[in-house]
Amino acid sequence: MHEGICEILLENGVQLFYGVNRLVERALRKMAAGLPAFHCETSINEKVALELAVTASWASKRTACLVSSEGLYEALDPLMSCVYTGVVGGCLIVAVQENDEEVTPLGPFSKIPVMVTEDGEEFRKAVEFGYYISEKYGIPVIIQAQPFQKNKASGPMPDAKDGGSETGKHAREGRAAYFERLPGRWAATPQFRYELHKLLNDKIEKIRSEFELYEGNRKIIRGDTGLITDRSFRVQFYDDEISLLKLATVHPLPVKLVGDFIDGMNMVFVSETYPAMELQIPERAKVKKGLSAMPHRGPKPEETIYGFHVVRDKLGSASAINMAHGIKKAMPHLKVLAVTYEDHFFHSGMPAFVNTLYNASSYALLIVSNEREAEIMKILDGFGFHNYFHIDAFSEVERFNAAEELTVLFCKGIV
Repeated sequence: MHEGICEILLENGVQLFYGVNRLVERALRKMAAGLPAFHCETSINEKVALELAVTASWASKRTACLVSSEGLYEALDPLMSCVYTGVVGGCLIVAVQENDEEVTPLGPFSKIPVMVTEDGEEFRKAVEFGYYISEKYGIPVIIQAQPFQKNKASGPMPDAKDGGSETGKHAREGRAAYFERLPGRWAATPQFRYELHKLLNDKIEKIRSEFELYEGNRKIIRGDTGLITDRSFRVQFYDDEISLLKLATVHPLPVKLVGDFIDGMNMVFVSETYPAMELQIPERAKVKKGLSAMPHRGPKPEETIYGFHVVRDKLGSASAINMAHGIKKAMPHLKVLAVTYEDHFFHSGMPAFVNTLYNASSYALLIVSNEREAEIMKILDGFGFHNYFHIDAFSEVERFNAAEELTVLFCKGIV
């Protein structure tokens, strides 16, 4: 799983790797068997993985954090802080896009550099360039990547005694740890943060200049109507005569490259899921919003199953618990079913559930489980709550429709 991504990270000298998937960890350990300077581990959630990667980078180590694009939104606390504290050894945050969720809005929002890749070759270039940017300017870099296959022609990582490129040498021999105490970088006092904010703004403008020359940005001139996009598949909505500027560097936007392209056109469309690039364009007189590539995004009808109003984790891990509690308090007559997952419960669900108990709310909570059902049951027992049941099929939820008290259900599978 994601072996192609792991292979390229190893080739580029990652020394400490943190993710949230044990299958990825196992694959990495096998691939890095000959690299004594390499360490990887699986974290309990994305927030922990990102915090570990950033912390390891402070000790001058080259690090990487691998999460899903959706999962990165669960780590906004450390994400927003690490751009100010900065990094030392180079830190890449690789967000694999496994569904429609994209991380491009996080660039302008957090001021972290964001690059977008669609295949293995683009990812290889982005990793090399991302580490260059991260280490030169002391800032983490986000790379949004599409899953791709591992290069079958490549063999195992070279042994430490073998020769090779400087990047490969870095991967095999590692970089010695060095930690410099700089309290002014990490203390969250207004004076320190103000200075870090000015430093960050300066970094972003220098990185913008670097992005102007990045070879992963491609320009094709065909006519006087142009399209600016970050993804190739969006080109299918336009005719063959349109000029194209495909940008891998979403934030900070290379405004000179974009401005020159716009100046040569009569009209320009910007096609992206979120307006991350569009809002960075200084002069938008010629710019029109492109066709939406995600026509199904937007308000969805309410979900009702077996007489329950269904609430899912739309606002973050285990957010369905708080949402169900709020809905039930506002509309006591409504039958509410909150659906979350065992990992989400451990991430943010426990305080939400305690709040439900404290405020005497009554709804049904379905926890989709895999391996940790017994652990959660012990936690519920510790809360003094015992009204929980295991069901073998999702259809059994209907049996609890008439329940008047808070009920927790466990079920394996996909709901």
